[in-house]
Amino acid sequence: MLSRRELGKAALAATVLAPATRLLAQKPELMVRGVRLGAITGSLGPFNNIPEGKDVTDLVIEQCLAADVANVELVNSLYEPRVTGGGIGGQAPAAASPEYLKSREDLRQWRLRTPPEFFSKIRKKFDDAGLNLFSWVMTIGDDFTEPEIDAVFRQMQALKVSVFCTNQSRVSAGPRMKPYAEKYNIRPAFHTHALVNDVNEVASPESLQKLMDLSKLFMINLDIGHFARGGNDPWAWFQAHHDRVTHLHVKDHKADNSAVEIGTGDLHVREMLHMVRDQKLPVAFILERDFRGTGTSVEETKIQIGIMRSMLNS
Repeated sequence: MLSRRELGKAALAATVLAPATRLLAQKPELMVRGVRLGAITGSLGPFNNIPEGKDVTDLVIEQCLAADVANVELVNSLYEPRVTGGGIGGQAPAAASPEYLKSREDLRQWRLRTPPEFFSKIRKKFDDAGLNLFSWVMTIGDDFTEPEIDAVFRQMQALKVSVFCTNQSRVSAGPRMKPYAEKYNIRPAFHTHALVNDVNEVASPESLQKLMDLSKLFMINLDIGHFARGGNDPWAWFQAHHDRVTHLHVKDHKADNSAVEIGTGDLHVREMLHMVRDQKLPVAFILERDFRGTGTSVEETKIQIGIMRSMLNS
């Protein structure tokens, strides 16, 4: 009997052998047994070899179609000017250099001045391709100004996303986000991390509860790998709080936190998929690929999506 990975490779080979026109015409299933499967664009990158006449959105869409990614979590850094010497994931650094302050102000001005049409055109390309732009990734950093917070919420409004991954945003950003979340009716999905000993990190069950208590719109993007690395039990937490979870960042780890293929670790991915399927819960499974494998990013993403699909069909 073929393993799940062998079945995934067989499906991948059939896709690779298909003519390019047929490949681009294929549209992944938006729902599998009532469950949204997808990936964050970081699972598919890099996107640094853009063909002439195309832009980064075109390349992302082509790779999503090739990898069977129907529900897309799009990372803001694909579009924004880069900063010099910034903190992790768009957060402010502990010590700001002159180079950081200049490039950070350039980024702030880009956010304030870029018209909504820039983002609505991105959304239209995904819609035209039959893909669901499910979520945007945006760190509301410690050095955001109030007009800048408003600007990035207006960007998400133009993207027509109802939820966004807060990436490296800290607990202290919650009160500042609340009026904008409520003004635009966009739900921040606080992305979990592993630094449970820092009360300002979105990492412990207590920090998640503090954020959820701030607003009914405040949700959780449960990164099951990061949460487990912090000594938490993502399966138990998910069972207790699934009504406040918009989506999972899916990966699989062994007890020693080593990354393994989905379904071969200890993070209960199958059980979570079955729970969402059987209870008809509005929780998406967004692959954030830790397990590298031996193929290209598109090939490995397609295999991991295929494994989740096979779990839902079993």
